[in-house]
Amino acid sequence: MIKWIMNNIFFKNLSFELTEIELIKNGFSIKKPFGSKQKLFFWKDIKDISFSKDYNEIIIQNDTVNLIKSNNIGWYELIQNIPLSFTNFDFEYVKSFFELLESCQICGIVAVSSKKCIICGNIAWNNENPQNKLDFLKDKQLDFFKIHLDNKIRIKNYAKPEHGFKADENWKLYI
Repeated sequence: MIKWIMNNIFFKNLSFELTEIELIKNGFSIKKPFGSKQKLFFWKDIKDISFSKDYNEIIIQNDTVNLIKSNNIGWYELIQNIPLSFTNFDFEYVKSFFELLESCQICGIVAVSSKKCIICGNIAWNNENPQNKLDFLKDKQLDFFKIHLDNKIRIKNYAKPEHGFKADENWKLYI
């Protein structure tokens, strides 16, 4: 009973952000936090997949209807790997979305949408920012890599692709 209360009342919003989607052979899995059982979805069992009206969720229809929110870890990788056989899925939206993304000069991932990085959460530097661009990037990278620095973990001077997003090959580490 306590587990149900924790998952359904207290940690509902947090659990969405900590839910992990992982591609598996012939489908994908969803693992919610706090000891929840992993749920498997196989492409052959899914009747339909489509976006919600605001494109912040995908609707999976099989025996039941499941909503998968865009703030789940791995959501962006999932939407890029939906099989073409799901004709109600808006593949053009996905293609256009990823083509319009810009590189984040803070974390090095091509994940900036509407001036904010989907991966690191930082607002991208722009000409309206009163701070010098290089100083801004140094400050933000120091904040972003703080855990690495505190634990004396070497920070690599290149970015790796993450959660379905490409890495910027020209990214620079300024710290």
